[in-house]
Amino acid sequence: MAAAFKKKRIFDEAIQCHHDVLQKLFLTNPLYFKTIFKANRFLIGSAILGLYYTRKESTFKDIKKFCIANDLLSSNSLDSFLLYLRVGGRIEVYKDASDKRKFNYKPTAKTLVETKKMINTMLLPCAMLSTDFDLAFYQNHQNFVPAFFKHYSEITLNRIFIHYMVPGSADFLSRDGGHMIMFNLFLESIKQNTLDVHYNLLKASFSCGVSRSHIKRCLQAAEQNQLLSIVDNKHIVSLTPEFMTMVKDYFALYLASIKHGFNGMRADEVVLNSQIN
Repeated sequence: MAAAFKKKRIFDEAIQCHHDVLQKLFLTNPLYFKTIFKANRFLIGSAILGLYYTRKESTFKDIKKFCIANDLLSSNSLDSFLLYLRVGGRIEVYKDASDKRKFNYKPTAKTLVETKKMINTMLLPCAMLSTDFDLAFYQNHQNFVPAFFKHYSEITLNRIFIHYMVPGSADFLSRDGGHMIMFNLFLESIKQNTLDVHYNLLKASFSCGVSRSHIKRCLQAAEQNQLLSIVDNKHIVSLTPEFMTMVKDYFALYLASIKHGFNGMRADEVVLNSQIN
């Protein structure tokens, strides 16, 4: 699916569309979204929802087992992140009715709203690149997040981690706001029609919700892996063709994984309608 997406004539426009919608969402709560879009935390968030909607009475132990087994975070860092979600009103924790030693959890209404908004940043790109995509169906779906994660969980829980699959992407995705920084650079190159991008760190800092020094550290890490080079005295970031390919590979796989969740939602609806009829 990802390979087919990359062949589409308007693939770059789909990246621009995702970036623009996500940027508006980012600016509503930059602290949260730059945190959740950091690769391992994104995977943990996906695992939390995937486990909840596919396994009965999911527990904190289930989350920790999955995350520690896949080296997503240390035990202490994971506890801190889960506490961050609880304090922020995004998950509720309660003792299991049959076993008081177990702590079950559930996502809050706040989480469902925020998660749907994040997934929605991929709706229009999917519609742009898929001729049979029923945009209205997803926009008006009444059980959107549970139905989506019933199928998207197959991606996360089967350990399909995109930042491991695309060399170089972890230089960005493993950092706060890296998802936005990567696309911001890519789109500046398209806009300026050159790989030698005049890069305004102050403007990028505002767009990506992180500091200029944070962006510079991200660029320096990518420079070490020969994805780009920095010309400080001219405020230029020289991107390599490999960087541009990396961004396209990442977006295509990310879009394909989201489309898998959408396809499952649609298939469920078809089955349900056939049963009713």
